[in-house]
Amino acid sequence: MRKTVLLLAAATILLSCVNDDDYNIPNLECIDTTLVKTIEPQEIPATTTIQQYQENEVIEAYVVSSDKGGNFFKTISFQTLDGSFAFNVPVDANSLFINFDPGRKVIIKLEDTYNQIYNGSLEIGDIDISMGFPVVGRLSADEYKQVLNRSCVVVNEEELVQEVSIAQLQQDSYINKLVEINNVQFINEAVGKTYYDENSDTGGGTNFLITDESGNTIVFRTSAFANFGGNTIPAESGKIRGILTKYDTTYQLIVRTEEDIKLTQNRF
Repeated sequence: MRKTVLLLAAATILLSCVNDDDYNIPNLECIDTTLVKTIEPQEIPATTTIQQYQENEVIEAYVVSSDKGGNFFKTISFQTLDGSFAFNVPVDANSLFINFDPGRKVIIKLEDTYNQIYNGSLEIGDIDISMGFPVVGRLSADEYKQVLNRSCVVVNEEELVQEVSIAQLQQDSYINKLVEINNVQFINEAVGKTYYDENSDTGGGTNFLITDESGNTIVFRTSAFANFGGNTIPAESGKIRGILTKYDTTYQLIVRTEEDIKLTQNRF
C-alpha cells in the first residue's frame, strides 16, 4: 500500500512539472501596465526624415492588424479608439497575435524610439540603414517588450472598423486603419485563381484587383506566406475587411485572415 501511494505521489509531481514546463502553451494571464498616455500619437512631430524621440512621453492605441494568417510579417498596425489616426510599429518577432490581438489597447513608450513618415504614414521603431540611408527599422525582440506595453483592455473590433468605399481609400489618412468595403468583388481576370499565384509574384506576394459597381478598383495583396494563399478566389461579391497600406504610390488592401473575406452575394 505504501509503495502504491508513493508511486501516485510521484506521478502527480511529474504531471505538475510537465504542465509547468509546457512552453507550447502561452501564459495569457494579463497583468495590466501602470503607464498612462501623456500625448496623442498624432502629436508626434514626425516628418519624412527619421528622428529620435527624446522626451519621456507615452501614447496609447489599439491593435488592428494580425499576423495569425501569415499575411502580415513582423509589423503591427495601430489606430486610436476614435479612428482618427493610425500608424505602424515594425517588430522583430513572430506570432505577435498571441499577445497583441486585434482590439487590444497598447501603451507605447516613445523615449529613445525613432519615427518617420514613410509611404504616407507614421512608423515608430528602431533605426536601420537601407541603401545607405537611415530608416525606421524593427524593434528588437528585447526592445519591443519595453516599448509596447500590453494592456488588459480589449475592445470588440467592430468599434474600430470603418466602413468606406474604394474611392475613399485613395488617400493617406486611411493607411494602417481597419477598414471594410462593401459591394465589391474580384475582377474577372482574378476569379478562379489562387490568392497567391507564384506565376504573378511581385516582391513576395500577389496583387489582384477588387472592384465596385462603379468600376473603382484597389489592389488586394496576398503574401506568399499567407496560410490561405492556395485557396481559390471566389466569383461572388460582398464585403472585405482589412488594413490599408501603401507601396510607393499604390494603395493596397491587406486582409488578416481569410475570415476577413465575406463574398457571399451574387456577382454584379
